[in-house]
Amino acid sequence: MKSLLNINKSFITILIFNLLFFLLLRLSAQQQVYFNKRIDHYHNYDYSRNILETDSGYVIAGFTEDSVYLYNIHLSITEISKNGEETLFKEYGYDTINMFLGNPGSFLKISENKYATVGTKRIYTTDWVHDEGMLACYDESFDTLWTKYYGEANAPYDTAFMFYQIKKTNDNSVIMTGLRMPNGIASRIWLLKTDSLGNKLWERFYGEGAEYFQGHSVVQTGDGGYVIGGGKFKIQATGGSIDPLIIKTDSLGNEEWRINPGNPDVDDNKVMVALAADGNIIAGTNYGTKQSGDHYYAINKIMKITPDGQVLWNYNYGESEFDNFLLNNTVLNNGNIIVNGAKDTHSLGNGYPWETAWILCVDSMGTQLWYKEYALLKGHNSFNDLYDVRETADGGLIGVGKVDPVVPDTGTADIWVMKM
Repeated sequence: MKSLLNINKSFITILIFNLLFFLLLRLSAQQQVYFNKRIDHYHNYDYSRNILETDSGYVIAGFTEDSVYLYNIHLSITEISKNGEETLFKEYGYDTINMFLGNPGSFLKISENKYATVGTKRIYTTDWVHDEGMLACYDESFDTLWTKYYGEANAPYDTAFMFYQIKKTNDNSVIMTGLRMPNGIASRIWLLKTDSLGNKLWERFYGEGAEYFQGHSVVQTGDGGYVIGGGKFKIQATGGSIDPLIIKTDSLGNEEWRINPGNPDVDDNKVMVALAADGNIIAGTNYGTKQSGDHYYAINKIMKITPDGQVLWNYNYGESEFDNFLLNNTVLNNGNIIVNGAKDTHSLGNGYPWETAWILCVDSMGTQLWYKEYALLKGHNSFNDLYDVRETADGGLIGVGKVDPVVPDTGTADIWVMKM
């Protein structure tokens, strides 16, 4: 009996040891890695508005200024490991041509082994520009599979076409939004749907009168329709910002309703839209409180809206900040909402950089959970712009943008990537 008791004790000890061992392994696997760094490719001009997570790390889609081609702006893809170390860099561009990506959400994984970017191809003409909307598809190694352009194919080039964001649709097509602007005439929001190979299915335009309309973000709702987050402005307006605008369409792009949640007397900002877990629309923007010449003071605004246009809640957050801009809007897996942007802190005096990045998190009912500010460069005239913030598989966040140093900070404008 004593021998059997000793055997049972040994078995229990081994069992507890194994359980502790596997628990430690699990905790180790869940341990997060943090980094906060700059990425510089040619010692001149680099920045990014898009980042995606892969199995091996993160992929950053951005811009680089290539001195070989007369300092034209080219597209760039940078892949980094989970520890933030650069593992791949590819550049896409041509002599005398500038290529731009759009807002956060202009870089998208469209299938298991394919990615897409949308933006603008620009060629300067003798009296204006030749801008075409650009859709490019890449394989899993980020080699270009095909590129398509939308706009004017033949001279004279008197209308600019630009893409700002792309999303997959329920029927495995893609929807893109941006603008169309004839030379000397007010721009209109552009909504274009193509199949998965970039073949145009239909396009629509929105806007009227002398105001300039722009489409900056888009999402498909459960009824098959689309919501465009954008803005509008008048050239003769005092400031350079825009009034927020939300437009809902049916599945064929026919407008159903629109909401302008801004302050009619002060500059505000564009709208970035996302889809909540319950199928409602999350709209993030800024609400202007005071005009100051070409600048303004604004608070952050988040709204939740049903697909039929009913506003469920509409909240403002924080104090009014000088030149405060919301840049992106993301719904997390747990239903919480992340909005991020940048604001002017230079006006606060020495000891503050020119721009500081920020992230605001609220729950699905709009209750604020936390707000934090970030700056990699601390020099009084340096810029810290955080454009895209995404959830990561380990439960953290990854953010990307641009830092632009001014003495005493050193170097050139670089991609800023931060794991939180």
